[in-house]
Amino acid sequence: MKKIKVNLDKNLYSLDERDWQSLHSKGFGEKFDSIFCLNVYEVLFLVEKGKIEVFSRLGNILEFKDILKKDKVDFNIFLTFSDLIKKGYNVKSGLRYGVEFRVYEKGIKVGEKHSEWLVKTFSYKNKTLMSDIASFNRVAHSTKKKFLFAVVDVENCVTYFESSWVRM
Repeated sequence: MKKIKVNLDKNLYSLDERDWQSLHSKGFGEKFDSIFCLNVYEVLFLVEKGKIEVFSRLGNILEFKDILKKDKVDFNIFLTFSDLIKKGYNVKSGLRYGVEFRVYEKGIKVGEKHSEWLVKTFSYKNKTLMSDIASFNRVAHSTKKKFLFAVVDVENCVTYFESSWVRM
């Protein structure tokens, strides 16, 4: 199978409309104005799977490690993204909510229904303040979502803890 060509220009991973539609039907990519693009986690996932090739402005092929380094990607966040995609979830940016991702139930496409969870990634070795956890929960609750803690362990496995508010 032919790899899809993705171009990197000014920190934007763009591709032509036909290729974008092919990936978008599988839950990847978004359209901004008239530009069809992928986010860095989608790019890394698809490069790792051998589905796309990324070309720099100078025409050089960028490898997985090059993209990780260039974009200063937190590998734990990539592991969370990759794990959720492999499990069949539709994963989109959660930037507007102050988290890494918003996640849709399996089989649900963006626009059909609202996302179910907001996801924030934590390393097993990092400390987290209770006030931060409360803040993430408050945002999730106010947007009618559940909050998922994605904790990456020493073996790069991701464990999820769901949190939500309960009225009593």
